[in-house]
Amino acid sequence: PLLIKCTRLSGGHVEKNEDDVVIRYVGGFCIVFPFYLSNEEKVAVRCWTTYINDIRERAHIVAQELQKLNLPYFVKFEYFEDGIATTVGKQPIIVMDWVNAMPLKEYLEKNLYNKEILNNLATRFLSMVTDFHNVGISHGDLQHGNILVKEDGSIVLVDYDSIYVPALGNVPDDIKGLVGYQHPARWKNRYASPKADYFSELIIYT
Repeated sequence: PLLIKCTRLSGGHVEKNEDDVVIRYVGGFCIVFPFYLSNEEKVAVRCWTTYINDIRERAHIVAQELQKLNLPYFVKFEYFEDGIATTVGKQPIIVMDWVNAMPLKEYLEKNLYNKEILNNLATRFLSMVTDFHNVGISHGDLQHGNILVKEDGSIVLVDYDSIYVPALGNVPDDIKGLVGYQHPARWKNRYASPKADYFSELIIYT
């Protein structure tokens, strides 16, 4: 508890499994802890494990812009500059609302032979990316691990390190996404762009 500096997390606790081991989900650039606040509300605490250029400024801008856009595909999240204490000093964290939803692959497996549900999901996905195009944003890393589907079929995206919003301007395209979902030319791309998702959108929709 002494290592947690974020006041919103005061009095809360991490989630543990039946063996009393802290539950955590490790990604390429971060680690996520399921966490219960003092009022027992469940949130996701996201900590970076890899240095990403200007990630603090980018996270702050993205949080502000997504709040203004108020699109239903993103969970509410807050950026805290001095989130946790580490051996190399205080580090930022992001606290996100917890989403009760199923990863895309699991949802598809569960409904593999239900044509109506699959068509509905495809329609919802197309509507989501159309909304992105209309406001000039991109997720930057659309793939099965970052797409969650709720019980009602609605889509929620997670992992916002690669999101592009117009307010960012010309920022480096540091996070290229998962290989199988990206056009080969993505690896030569210098700057983040509202068009970063176009290829992965076609892959996923197909």
